[in-house]
Amino acid sequence: MRWTRRFDPMRAAREVAEASKGALGDRLVGASLYGSVASGEFDPAHSDVNIAFVLSDLGATELETLRPLHASWAKRRVTRPLLLSRDGLLRSIDVFPLEYLLIRERHDTLVGEDVFAGLAIDSGALRDQVERTLRGQELGLAWTYLAVASTPSGASHWAARSGTAIAASASGLLHLAGEGVPRTRALVAERCATRFGVDAEALRLLVACRPGERERVDAVRLLTSAQSILSRLTAVVEGLDHPSTTVSGG
Repeated sequence: MRWTRRFDPMRAAREVAEASKGALGDRLVGASLYGSVASGEFDPAHSDVNIAFVLSDLGATELETLRPLHASWAKRRVTRPLLLSRDGLLRSIDVFPLEYLLIRERHDTLVGEDVFAGLAIDSGALRDQVERTLRGQELGLAWTYLAVASTPSGASHWAARSGTAIAASASGLLHLAGEGVPRTRALVAERCATRFGVDAEALRLLVACRPGERERVDAVRLLTSAQSILSRLTAVVEGLDHPSTTVSGG
């Protein structure tokens, strides 16, 4: 979806969090802003506002309490909120370590506790997910290219989605290599070039793509670059040991 009107994402996020706190009270443990707003890469024309809600319990009662607020969330671009119980969050860390790592490293607490700051990530589980994700991206790159990149608009959407996905996997790989998680995708490209020997310019162009760009993207060049980058990153993660270390946030 392309947004055209003036929009303040921080204000929108705070309004959603405060309204949710007012409805749920103490059942809302904390609400955290993550994604493009937290990283400073929010695109007024295309980006959504990403909020993770952690509740003491997440059942029918809580969802019915939140349901009347859903329409106002959508107007503020909170289209796919992450809804978790505290227990559900803790039990799923080993399943989604990459997603939680990225939230832990780039988030702002809107209300309540900072649930993600001290979240412990198991390096073994993270390594396995990064490898699975990279291999999945390799497998999906070709068919998504065939499916959507035949028009200029489709090509820009394909490139933007591919670049975002690769940057996320690369961030997890940098963390496994002992690096801090870069705050922006441009910094991810720079660090991957230095640490893993990928083509910095190719990765920078890929992660800089935005859906619906008016300027035609060179889809063939980006496809070739994406394939080369994924091949290199996959080789790197294959060469890592299988650690079993839990690392908490600083």
